[in-house]
Amino acid sequence: MKKTLLLLTLGLFLSCSNVQNPDYERNLEITKEWFETFGDEDLDNTMSYFADEIEYQSAFYGGPLMNKAETREYYQGWHDAMENINYEPQNYLPGVDPDTGLLNGSVRTYGHWSGTKSDSGKTFKGLWYHYLTFDENGKIINGGDFGDATGLIMSVMPDQE
Repeated sequence: MKKTLLLLTLGLFLSCSNVQNPDYERNLEITKEWFETFGDEDLDNTMSYFADEIEYQSAFYGGPLMNKAETREYYQGWHDAMENINYEPQNYLPGVDPDTGLLNGSVRTYGHWSGTKSDSGKTFKGLWYHYLTFDENGKIINGGDFGDATGLIMSVMPDQE
């Protein structure tokens, strides 16, 4: 009988531990909108999703943790260099607080970016990972890109003559 009660208690505990953070669905929709907005190359609208006190990780080798002004410049560089930018998600996943391991409403995603380098006309498609954490107002307060940004840029550079 004790074993049965222990198993039932353990089962109840494990089934309740998968409860989603109540902000996840809202933040997931914001994330999907943000990716679409970035692809539209509307920098002001893209940046409107970020809180004033953002920390964002660049995908470039040795890239810094950036504030809002630096993040804007980073995105401006992508918009200036590329056309027909599109993000095709493979999945979206709930994120966890790195200190507690508990679901915190953040969003992680794996997917493919594709587009065309403006000056060379060369196309690209690369697998990337992104994470976005939100404040109580649905603004992004930290995030980052992980992919081979340097390799991507090198692969679509104009040919040497």
